[in-house]
Order: sequence, then structure tokens, then C-alpha cells
Amino acid sequence: MNINMLTDADNDAGFYAAANGGSLSNGGASWRGATLLRSSDSGATYAAIAAFDTPASMGTTMNALGNFLGGNIPDELSSLTVRMVFGEPVSVSYASFLNGAQAAVVGDEILYYREAALNTDGTYTLRGLLRGRRGSEYAMTQHVSGERFVMLSARAMKRIADVSASIGVEQRYKAVTNGATLAATSAQAFTNVGAGLKPYAPVQLGGGRNAVGDLTLSWLRRGRLSGEWRDAVDVPLGEASEVYDVEIWQTWGGSRTTLKRTFSGLTSQSATYTASQQIADFGSAQAVVYFSVYQLSAIVGRGYEARGTI
Repeated sequence: MNINMLTDADNDAGFYAAANGGSLSNGGASWRGATLLRSSDSGATYAAIAAFDTPASMGTTMNALGNFLGGNIPDELSSLTVRMVFGEPVSVSYASFLNGAQAAVVGDEILYYREAALNTDGTYTLRGLLRGRRGSEYAMTQHVSGERFVMLSARAMKRIADVSASIGVEQRYKAVTNGATLAATSAQAFTNVGAGLKPYAPVQLGGGRNAVGDLTLSWLRRGRLSGEWRDAVDVPLGEASEVYDVEIWQTWGGSRTTLKRTFSGLTSQSATYTASQQIADFGSAQAVVYFSVYQLSAIVGRGYEARGTI
């Protein structure tokens, strides 16, 4: 799974995998386990990279989970209905919910849920959602019906070791049930994008204009590591160096259409967009400017996009 890292210990080029015996009529309760193998030579040879002995609770979404603009508070308006292949979602107390007792991946979004209700058709409806955990708010607008739903379990999930040279390279994988053969198991193509190493989208985008029309664009960075803010000081940088890219966009009908300018390699949390640059890009100084900010990783490049308007 190409998802953001779940713990600080996973700050590497790896990715996550989960498995169960979902093809069995009992959903995998008597599953014998499986071995995950990888081929780096288009399927000519395979090498074992992980073993699974605990079936992961997973299923498929029955509706498209909507976007949430409420920030870091529970989403009490949305609900998600899932059909499980294996596992039974349960409700938890509010305190347990806030501490992530019921964490799951929906598509690429990491969320917590508080209430799980069994429906008459065997599906479950989940309510009380903490959205966009671990910097995954970028995925809140991408949901469709029929997405993967995987409950996050330290016992069932595996962190698959990988190297940065493999990021962006498609490789083949086979999850071979114990007792089955490699030849009888279908291969799955997967490209590790190094999601765990992508810097989170900056926040609090804003700025101001001086007397001659120059615009100062500003933002605050976030950290992938040790972001609990326990001691009232800035979270660690989490990257080899602090670097940002900023883009200036033209819009039409509310949509961004044309990239007009890019500021690259910025080393502070601000950029100056001068009046002369605005005239060069648009023909006149702009009353409204639409911009995007990315924090950069030395390994995977741009992190997740933050959009702002000033």
C-alpha cells in the first residue's frame, strides 16, 4: 500500500502490505498464512520478503466517502458503509477513538472511526470519523465507491523493506498461501512511490501586500516525525534540509488552468511575488493570487501540495 508512514519507526523507503484468505468461504478464519515474494526481473525469479500468519481485517467500501473541511475535529456528518471480506468492525469509547483504537485505510486516507453498526445485509456503517491522519488529508477528495478498506493492526500489517533506488520502479509480487505453489499464484504489479517519505502539505497559507504592490506569500511547515507538539516548540524538520517550491497559477471558472511562475529552492517559509513579476505574468498587478506550496524531500522530491489564495 502506498500510504503515509504510520509510525516514526517507519521513516524509510518501504511500504505496507496486508493479507488474508478472503477467497475462502469463511473469510479466512482458518487461513494457513502466506508468504510475499518479489520479482525485480519481470517475473523470471522471485524472492521471499515477508510472511503473514495473521489475517488482516479488510473489505470494500459501498459508498464514496465525502470530503471534510472541518479540520482536526471528528467528522460527524459523513458515514462510510463497508462490506468486509474478513473481520468485524466494532464501536469504541470516545477516549479510545481519539487515541486511534480503530484506525483504518480507506483508499489512501488514514482515519479513525468511533461507531460501527452491523446492517441487515451484512455490511457495516461507520460513523464518527477523524479524517486525514498522518498527513493523508490529500486523499479526502479522491474517494470513490469500491475502494479498499483495511483496518490497521500491528499484528497483521507488515512494513516491507525497500531501497530508494526502487522508488518509482514497477515490480511484481506474489502472495503465496502456505501450501500453494508459486506457479499457481497470480502476480500483482506494484510501484512503490515512497509515500512515507513525502513531506506533509504546509498549512496556514496567507500573506500580505506592501505599498508598491509586492505580495509576500507565507505558510507554516509540518513534520512527518515527532509531531505531537509536547513541549510547545516547533516539531523537528524531519528532512535533510528545509526547502520549498511555490507555484503561481491562473484560474478560469474556479479551476486552476495555467502555471504562470515557479519559485524553486526557497529555504524559508515565505516568498515575495513582486508587482513587476505579476505584471509580467498577467499583464497587471493582481487583486487575487492563487498559489501552491510544496515542501521538498531530498529523496522523493516534492511532498504533498498545499493550495492558498491571497
